[in-house]
Amino acid sequence: MTSAANSFADGRHGPVGWRPADRFDEWLQIPVALESTHPHFDIRRARPAEFDAIFDLVNAAFGYMRPRPVYDWLYRRNPYGLARCWVVYDRGSGQLLGSTAAWPWPMARGEQPVEGTLGGDWVIAPGWQRQGIGSLRADVRRTHPWQQRITSLSWPNEKSRARSVKVGRGDNVLGSIPRHVLLLRPGRLLATRGWAAPFCNLLGSVSHAALALWRRALIGARPAVAVEEVRRFTADFDGVTLRCMAWSGFWSPHDAEFLNWRYLDHPLGQYTAFAVRDGNDLGGYAVLRIVADEAWLMELAAAAAPRLHAGALLLHAIDVARDAGCTHVLFSAPPRWRHWPLLHAAGFLPTRSGILIWAGGPDPTVLQIDNWQCVPGDMDAV
Repeated sequence: MTSAANSFADGRHGPVGWRPADRFDEWLQIPVALESTHPHFDIRRARPAEFDAIFDLVNAAFGYMRPRPVYDWLYRRNPYGLARCWVVYDRGSGQLLGSTAAWPWPMARGEQPVEGTLGGDWVIAPGWQRQGIGSLRADVRRTHPWQQRITSLSWPNEKSRARSVKVGRGDNVLGSIPRHVLLLRPGRLLATRGWAAPFCNLLGSVSHAALALWRRALIGARPAVAVEEVRRFTADFDGVTLRCMAWSGFWSPHDAEFLNWRYLDHPLGQYTAFAVRDGNDLGGYAVLRIVADEAWLMELAAAAAPRLHAGALLLHAIDVARDAGCTHVLFSAPPRWRHWPLLHAAGFLPTRSGILIWAGGPDPTVLQIDNWQCVPGDMDAV
């Protein structure tokens, strides 16, 4: 066992992540200095009975209908605990004007588990924007005694980044997360843009042949390597996560219960999980999300060197996406993610990202993007 394994299995928490009892009630009841002191707005923490009103507000603010089962899954069924939401009500009418959520999330700094949250659903009711409601809510939220000890991660849009800069928290926006794409059917893409059919067909054949050669180079001499579907993650996957994903900076230790909740129990059922075995040994796992003709590689947990297991998983993900009719596979991660060289070797190319990372916490090194490793499963929670 590595030193990281000893730290995570010292009896205070599980074999991969730190899973304390949900302390939602304690978070809810601790006095907060500025809560509910504004003359016009009631700014406070939300109770679970208010979640349904929050769901309606988020739908109205975002302009689309997120299915109710997805809300319940995210806010109520997270194995790390209930969503911690800060809400704003108009005192005169009682209307819910704003909400922001923090979902308890597995986090670690090297060998040390830390209390973490993933932020999202930052909304203001239509017609109430640009009145400072979001800043008032943030001021109150920061006075909660727990706020300074939690390691927070979120994925803001450009408006949120500008807001962070305006209130003096621009350093919390660490930059853009690299995104790469593998074109599975480049001919089809070019055909839609007017390229000649013979050239498009040739390009598609070349792409397929290149992947076949790479497959033989990686796993051709190891017939015992097999990739199989994962219907449920079990405790033996925890050792893979710890062995292959732990590192010296900030990372998210996804144990089996979390992986089942995050992917296999997702109400929309868009995820496929698979594992690689070398004989009887579990060598790694991956998760693929397919929506229409687009695939996202959500997880790739395997040793970076040698590349055998990670390469087998990646090749299988590519095959699954191609068989499903996808035109491309996408992946995003911070610059120092361990498997970037593997993806580059497979033909993934950089493309415009637009994914910003926001981080905060008591450790000042949280503000350096090179100190983070996270995967699309930490970025796209719905």
